[in-house]
Amino acid sequence: MSRLFSKRPWSRSSEGGESLPSRPLTPEEDDFHDAEEAVLHPDAHEEGGLAFNNRELLESQRSAIFELIRDMGMKFLTGHINLINMSLPVKMFEPRSYLEKLTDVWVYPELLQNAASATDPIERMRWAVTWFVAGLQHVFQSWRKPFNPILGETYQASQSDGSSVQMEQISHHPPISAFQITGPGYMFAGHSQPEVTFRANAIKTTAKGARTLHFADGSSIDIAYPAYYMRGILSGTPRGEMVGSARFTDTTHGLVCDISFGKADGASPSDRLLNRSDTCTATLTQLDRAPSAAAAPANGSPPSEVQDKSWTKGLGG
Repeated sequence: MSRLFSKRPWSRSSEGGESLPSRPLTPEEDDFHDAEEAVLHPDAHEEGGLAFNNRELLESQRSAIFELIRDMGMKFLTGHINLINMSLPVKMFEPRSYLEKLTDVWVYPELLQNAASATDPIERMRWAVTWFVAGLQHVFQSWRKPFNPILGETYQASQSDGSSVQMEQISHHPPISAFQITGPGYMFAGHSQPEVTFRANAIKTTAKGARTLHFADGSSIDIAYPAYYMRGILSGTPRGEMVGSARFTDTTHGLVCDISFGKADGASPSDRLLNRSDTCTATLTQLDRAPSAAAAPANGSPPSEVQDKSWTKGLGG
């Protein structure tokens, strides 16, 4: 199992918007002051993301893709095709539905319980982001395509905290899946409309749709998802990674957290960890609002002070 170390000096913005001198932050300023060592996933790719190391399955998937290229020619390679709507060789599929695959990343309900229990909006936001990021590695736990659900198909499950998972396919063209997870003090609900495209040597997946975390005190956090990429599909060592950004918005308390995936800005060339493509950089911002628009959490205390606070952490695959 690989290990990387980060020595980057941490910095953040002052309330006036001017950058403070780059220097190591004190433990009180730095949420990750004790994070020096990163243990990488056993399948971590050297450039970032998770490598696809199952050679037998890789050859099977590549042969199916070459069959598609043979049948469709340049139309397939230009990337103007949504693979969701195509008939594909059955050997490309895993034996389950997209409804079930959607739940792969929602496997740490105890983190949502922590979010539901938090009375400070910023603390709640941190737990919600932690829950989201922790599950991302499971996006690539299967390198095969799930079957498209039929209209009206449902899927039910329960999680370790007693929460219930309810899924239903509510549209066939375009394919849209609705979901609801109900747990102690929280509910996560929304819908997902996947779009899968092929371009050059990569497959890109985007999932349109609204997704919201609801809490018992009436507050909520809207979540916008990043894109998923599977690179090296035709040549090289395939790897899966997140690209772009995710946004978490708590309109009740005027908080926005942006999570960016990719090499950290300002990272030293010698810092291998923060130059990986799976480095995660978060910025938590308090929006400007009129005093009357501010809302307090259930215990009546105001949100802890925050202004354009940023932190960076290498996920290491």
